[in-house]
Amino acid sequence: MSRLGRIANRAADLLFLPPLDRLWRRRLQGKVLCLLYHRVDQPGRVPFLDSFGVPPIPPAALAAELGVLQRRGARFLTYADLRAGRFPSAEEFAVIVSFDDGLRCNYEEGMDVLQALGIPAVFFQSSGMLAGGELVWEHALYWYGAHPTLAPRLAELARQRLDLPADLEGAALIARLRDATPVAQVRELLAELAERWGTAAELVAAADRLYPSEAHLRRARDAGHEVGSHGHHHVPRCNISPAEFEQELVRSSAVLGRVLGEAPQSFSYPFNSHLPGDAQICGRHFRQVATVDGALLTASTPALALPRFTWPGPHPNRLRRRRWLCTGTLAWPGR
Repeated sequence: MSRLGRIANRAADLLFLPPLDRLWRRRLQGKVLCLLYHRVDQPGRVPFLDSFGVPPIPPAALAAELGVLQRRGARFLTYADLRAGRFPSAEEFAVIVSFDDGLRCNYEEGMDVLQALGIPAVFFQSSGMLAGGELVWEHALYWYGAHPTLAPRLAELARQRLDLPADLEGAALIARLRDATPVAQVRELLAELAERWGTAAELVAAADRLYPSEAHLRRARDAGHEVGSHGHHHVPRCNISPAEFEQELVRSSAVLGRVLGEAPQSFSYPFNSHLPGDAQICGRHFRQVATVDGALLTASTPALALPRFTWPGPHPNRLRRRRWLCTGTLAWPGR
């Protein structure tokens, strides 16, 4: 962004001064603002996720954000509420709070915040991310990428096996492997690294610290929260075939159904990666599908394409936070 653009962006923050709250609330009336968070935690708790994953939101910051919406009179819903026909009236506005991936901290620190405020939420759980297993491919990739001695081994092996540029390393290498490499090839790399360097036990230990137990999921369900599916292995749809994608849905539904006693009814795309025709595939297994396509939800929004706004990261000031909570974005208002 140019210097002039940055100045204009700062000036736009003034549109979110408290006296203008009524105008922004009017914009939300009769609609649902769906917010997405990934990790409720203190920075530094999981260094390899800090290095390559989305930034965590500290519990106090989450409480502050949801408290603002609560004081504005938001009606908090889940996707199950929408399935039951509950929708805000023309004079109300509603908020759905959701968490993707299904990390343990969301069921502990995140749920503490939700319980204190009396707010229900939706936990989209990748069923392969449960304690007692291994790190899923993405998190194993981050773990090796942040390891002081094994990161160069990962880069060297990736160049050998995938014919990658010699200068591709660090965050750029991780992004290339995660976003633009068939998942099967990445798994082969990770398996070879684990065999060569004997890291399997360390990856299992990391998974036990990072992922929730089955009891965490049942506790969330029993507390009035909804648990949906986020696939099984958390793979980008663009890197797998339609048959592999559907198998991810089937396996996740089966695992979560066993844990919770009933199959989940809602699903969110890992990485927001989806292709034409995927909604029809999802519709064979779920009644609702959440995206991160950045729009407000109306009564006419298709159930298999429910848009959300993802948390943009730490806010530099309170007005910027108000801007996110009023619009779901930090882009120029109305864009």
